[in-house]
Amino acid sequence: MASPINPRPFDEKRKDIRYNCQKLADVFIGAHRIPGCIKNESKGGLFVETRGSFIMGDEVVVVYGSPQGMDMKRSGKIVKIIPGGIGIKFNWPGYNR
Repeated sequence: MASPINPRPFDEKRKDIRYNCQKLADVFIGAHRIPGCIKNESKGGLFVETRGSFIMGDEVVVVYGSPQGMDMKRSGKIVKIIPGGIGIKFNWPGYNR
């Protein structure tokens, strides 16, 4: 199992624990596919290391493999953009849609 990230309590805005991981993923903005790698995830969202041109609030779909070998498809919106990656908040935390 992946280890949780232990952020300083005063920095943390998330209500769910984040877990480090290394999963290949595709981020779709409409029909445009952008490859990346998930660096951490939680019940409510994830961070994808990727390159591209992004806009805060863009609706995206992230497709990646589960530990059971099934494709996961999660929708959400971009809530953080930093050089080298994006933070995505899921539309339905804890659910696959």
